[in-house]
Amino acid sequence: MALFGLCCACGAAAAGPPLFSAAGLQGWEPESMLNRKRTQYDVVEDGGVQVVAARCDDSASMIGWAGTVDLQREPILDWRWKVEQLYPGLDERVKGGSDFPARLYVVTGKRWLPWSLKTLIYVWSNGEIKAASWTSPYSGAMGDAVIVPVRSGAEGVGQWREERRDVRADFKQFYGLDVDKIGAVALMTDCDDAHRRGRAWYGDVHFLPRPENRAQIVAPAAASPTD
Repeated sequence: MALFGLCCACGAAAAGPPLFSAAGLQGWEPESMLNRKRTQYDVVEDGGVQVVAARCDDSASMIGWAGTVDLQREPILDWRWKVEQLYPGLDERVKGGSDFPARLYVVTGKRWLPWSLKTLIYVWSNGEIKAASWTSPYSGAMGDAVIVPVRSGAEGVGQWREERRDVRADFKQFYGLDVDKIGAVALMTDCDDAHRRGRAWYGDVHFLPRPENRAQIVAPAAASPTD
């Protein structure tokens, strides 16, 4: 994956990813995959709110924002998404099946040292792999990535779903690292391994302070990543 091209030097904290509801795709840059058709990303209205629609046709590409988020101040990632369908029958743990109708990347590390990159990939999974997480088949020389299925299976397909994760806790859980800052966020809808078509919609992506009531946060799963 080309995320190392997005990740910024972790300097002064930014205001967070630009909101689709206010600025459309302003501040979000397209990122292509080598030898892959591009997924189409457009600003549309849904329920009177401006969101981003992704249309996939045997394609894989992402949109990303490079900027620093201080996880000590705002560790909670909050977003909403909607998918039209899942990709049944795929083994999502291998390169030939690592397609998801919706995913969100959070990246830390130094872009000039791509092997230093650590990525959390929050996905809407087909639900056929009964695991709390697994190592991305694309981990390697360009950094490490852990896939976390925050939503699995057909429940909620066709409906907006809101997700919330404690990113700092997840980096500790899955990498054993105390990560203070992240340098990039990206969204991707892909269907190149499945050779199918898919559609997804993404609402605003927010980083928030940790609420006093920890019950409001989806806790990271207890299992460690597995191959």
